[in-house]
Amino acid sequence: MTPCVFCDRSQFEDHLIAKVDGFHIIATLGQITDGGYVLVAPEKHMPCLGALAGNTASGLWAASYRVLRVLLQEYPQTSARYSWIMFEHGIVDQTIQHAHLHIIPQYVDVTSRIRVDFPDSEIRELLFPSQFQAQYNERPRPYLFWTDKYGNGMVCWDPPAPAQYLRIVVAEMLKRPERANWRTMDSELDKKLWSETVRRLKPHFA
Repeated sequence: MTPCVFCDRSQFEDHLIAKVDGFHIIATLGQITDGGYVLVAPEKHMPCLGALAGNTASGLWAASYRVLRVLLQEYPQTSARYSWIMFEHGIVDQTIQHAHLHIIPQYVDVTSRIRVDFPDSEIRELLFPSQFQAQYNERPRPYLFWTDKYGNGMVCWDPPAPAQYLRIVVAEMLKRPERANWRTMDSELDKKLWSETVRRLKPHFA
């Protein structure tokens, strides 16, 4: 069985920005934007964010919004009120089977695209963060999670989505399809961008 990358800190030490309340903040491989693209992953192994419960679930959102505040300071956008997106593939062809929330400091609204791509899947708006975990725990199943143009949480249950679907959609919408697959992105450019992300964000958590 392949060891879990996010369970072995030595696998992402160079990318590590901070550890916040049991969550690792990591500059991801495959920087679709020009830096600032991070992951929030629980230190404890969990299959997906929907499976988090109680204080751990609350800690996820607290850590994520702390990261977001820092991102908006370092990577300010003026084109939209909500200039960021969060998303996760919840056991839908995950390339790394350890819960991790993507946060990108760029305005992208993927809701309409998801509705078109998966017309037979149930899509629901989440009125408050804990509703996400409650729905998953009531009936565990694959999902896509993302934030819409107003910053509200959205979930699509049981979508037949391919690997890296949301990365692909975001990259296409930002007109950078060549950065969609983190495995094939220009490695020198990517290292420059994630290294800069670590350098810029790390002092905020010192």
